[in-house]
Amino acid sequence: MLFDKEQILRIIIEKPLASSAIILLYRGNVIEKKTFTSNWNLYNHLETLSVSNRFDTLLIASHKPVLLNEIKNFMDGRLVSFIGIVTHNEEKIPLEIEYFCKNGSSVKSGRSPFFLFKEPGTAQKKDPEMPAAAALFLSSSTTDYISESIKLLEDAGYLVIETKVFGKAFSTNILTSISEWVKNNSKISTVAVFFEMKAGNLSKLEKATGLEVLSREDLVISIFNSRAQGSSGKLKFAGALIAREKAQFRNKVQGLSRIKGGIGLKGPGETKEEERKRILKNKEKTVRIDLKHETERLSIQRKFREKSAIRTVAIVGYTNAGKSTLFNSLLNRKVVEESNRFFSSIDPKIQKMTFNRKEVFLIDTVGFISEMSEDIIEAFRSTFTDIASSNLILHIVDSTSKGWNRKKKFVEDLMLENGIARENIITLYSKSDLVKIKHPVANGFFYSSLKSEDILKIRNFIISFLFPDK
Repeated sequence: MLFDKEQILRIIIEKPLASSAIILLYRGNVIEKKTFTSNWNLYNHLETLSVSNRFDTLLIASHKPVLLNEIKNFMDGRLVSFIGIVTHNEEKIPLEIEYFCKNGSSVKSGRSPFFLFKEPGTAQKKDPEMPAAAALFLSSSTTDYISESIKLLEDAGYLVIETKVFGKAFSTNILTSISEWVKNNSKISTVAVFFEMKAGNLSKLEKATGLEVLSREDLVISIFNSRAQGSSGKLKFAGALIAREKAQFRNKVQGLSRIKGGIGLKGPGETKEEERKRILKNKEKTVRIDLKHETERLSIQRKFREKSAIRTVAIVGYTNAGKSTLFNSLLNRKVVEESNRFFSSIDPKIQKMTFNRKEVFLIDTVGFISEMSEDIIEAFRSTFTDIASSNLILHIVDSTSKGWNRKKKFVEDLMLENGIARENIITLYSKSDLVKIKHPVANGFFYSSLKSEDILKIRNFIISFLFPDK
């Protein structure tokens, strides 16, 4: 049972008419209730509502309409499986409930008279190719980090069926606590750890649970692999993966059991460590040679663009910020597949745009994400070179994202650390049609890819920036 209707009725009757109430429940039991004199205070409280294992259901009771934006991100970020918004009349009689219920990777929604409300079924046809995963977080994790991490899991092809919040990452019994919790959830086949844990401890956890254990970096590399289409993207993925495997090899606790000698081997054979080390060394050598050739090829293309005297504009930003949508809009044709998924493409796209009889190269680059390892950044070194050699960098920031300022700073710092000149960076805030209150900006402006006048404004800006004297 999600909640007791009579208990919710009593809470509504007890609160002042003009106030709104937030009710937190866990497995049908009320664990906390608060009243607010205005919806403004209510919204502020919802924004600061931290993640915990204490509640799985959130109810809001109000005489006035209450609207929640980006409901899935809100629910994922607070690990809530059900939200109900109950409206009541002046006699404090509940009239209607608008509900949102997590159902796998989607959210079911609907409306019902409050007293006729029936809990929505959450039965789902599970895709056998989608492993059932548990996502583990720390209590210090921010809500936007948690929602982003759950989306990473889903985009990597996993179905999140359980979540758990732990207090400290480095407590002595953390592995035991996780193992015991996992063993009580028999439907789980994969565990995703979204806090820092050494490779040796990940290996121990894998051994203790008998399940696949993944880090955030593992998921990023997995998505890179599935998105890579051209040789450039596949090589970047291979380079990042081998660097990752080498790091794990150095840190993991491996058995020293012998394997039989194979063809061309002498003696009793290699240890598992020796065999894996040899295989990794050969893989790394092959990929490094291929990456070198690919870098040389891209360098030749870059020099050709520079010699052609055609100026270049790079579109960069956090993953899923709207880069590809703007890229297509500026070209007025669909070149890049637009998607709500992270890293919809890791292969850079270069196209020529002609506007007001001026030719410009447009580059759509891979989206960045926080906590990218040095191995992943190094694999995309040629992308940073393309950005640095561009005459103008359009930094796209999703203005609807709750953590837009954190993501903006992350991408800016990443560019500056990789030798990209600050004076060539202009920040554009996307999805302005979905923002009611726009924050002040010092170096850039808001836009919507759905508005032709905004796209024209960006085209004019590009031309005026690149050709100031013409």
